[in-house]
Amino acid sequence: MGVHKLTRWQKASALVPMAILVGAWGATLTSTGLASAADSAGDPGVPDVPTTAFDQPASVQSGNPSGIDDRAGAADALSTLSTNGIPAASVLAYRRAETLLGKADPACKVPWTLIAAIGRVESNHGRTGGNSVNAEGVSTPGIYGIPLNGANSTARVNDTDNGSLDKDAVFDRAVGPMQFIPGTWKSVRVDADGDKKKNPQDIDDAATAAGVYLCAGEGDLSTKSGASAAVLRYNHSSSYVDLVLAIAERYAQGDFTQSPNGYISPSVLTSRSYDQTLTPAERRKAQKDENTANGKPPSKSDAGSSGGSGSSGGSTGGTGDTGTGGSTGGTTVGGIAGELTGGGTTTPPSDPAPLTNLEAQAQCALKYSPFLAKASYDNCVYDFTH
Repeated sequence: MGVHKLTRWQKASALVPMAILVGAWGATLTSTGLASAADSAGDPGVPDVPTTAFDQPASVQSGNPSGIDDRAGAADALSTLSTNGIPAASVLAYRRAETLLGKADPACKVPWTLIAAIGRVESNHGRTGGNSVNAEGVSTPGIYGIPLNGANSTARVNDTDNGSLDKDAVFDRAVGPMQFIPGTWKSVRVDADGDKKKNPQDIDDAATAAGVYLCAGEGDLSTKSGASAAVLRYNHSSSYVDLVLAIAERYAQGDFTQSPNGYISPSVLTSRSYDQTLTPAERRKAQKDENTANGKPPSKSDAGSSGGSGSSGGSTGGTGDTGTGGSTGGTTVGGIAGELTGGGTTTPPSDPAPLTNLEAQAQCALKYSPFLAKASYDNCVYDFTH
C-alpha cells in the first residue's frame, strides 16, 4: 500500500515536531517527526516530502562553490553555460527529479532548471575534482569536499556518519554532485532510479534529494520569491542564491547543451586576462602580453568598454571608450558581455572593463564575507569597479 500524500492544506494543519541536535555546526537532523524521504512503496522513486522546511543548510560551502572555477568566477560561469554542457545522465536526472517531485508535492512546482542550476554551482553537474559522470549517473571516482573543520572559511561540522559517506571519521565533508553534508543527506536520501541504492554520488538520487530539500515546507518554487527562499535554505548565502537563480533563468531560456557522459568538465577560462584570482592590474598586464604575443598591441580604437569598435562593431557599434557593440554583428568583448551585446565572436578586451557595482558585489561575495571580512570585500568591490 502506498504512502498517503498530504495535500498542501493538510501539511499546513498537521503538527509535525522536528528533533534537531545542535552543536557547533555538528547538528544532525533526525527522522523523528519528519515525513520520511524514503521511497513510496506504491510508486518506487517518488519521495515523501517533509512537511516542515529544514533549518540546517544542505550545503555549507563559503566563497566560490566547488562547481565554480576560482579563476573564471561567476561571470564566466554564466557566459559559458552552453559551451560547458550538461552530461546526458545529469540532464535526465534533473528532469526526472522534476517529474518525481511533481508527483510527490504538486504544489511545490520545482522546475528541473532550478535543480540543474544548483548542480552547476555545486559540482559542475558532477564533474569537479577530476570526476566524470558515467551512464548510470554516478560521479567517479567520487566527489568529496574539504574537511568541515572550521578552517579555510568553512563551518565546523563534526563527524555524523562515521566516515561511511565522506571517508572522514573526524569531520564531515560535503559529498556528491549536490554537495550534501552527511547529516542532511540522511534526512532526504532517496533511491530515484530504482537501483536499490541511496547514493549521494549518483546524480539521479542526489538531484531528487535536492528537490526534496527544496520542496520541504511551503512555497511555490516556480515563482522567484519561492525559489529564492528555498535556495537560501539550501545555502545561507545571498550571492549563492543570486548565481543559482541567474543560471536557472538561463537554462529555462534554453541556454544549455547536452554533452556526452564520461568526460571531465572543460575549462571555462578562455584567457588569463579573465582570471579572477588575479588583480585588475595583473589582468591588464596579461592582456597586454597576449596582445603582444599575437602581434596585436592595444590601440584606442579597440578599447571600448563593452562592445565592438570601429567598423567591426556592427550597425550600432561605437568606438573608443564608449563602444557598445553592434546590434547585428561585430566583435564583442569579455565573458558575459560577448553574449549580451550582439552577434559575433568573443575576444579578450584590450583593457578589462570595470564591473557594475552589483556585478562586483556578487563576484566579491563569492570570495569574501561582507560581514566577516568586510575590508577585503570592500577592497574587492573597489578593484572590480575601477
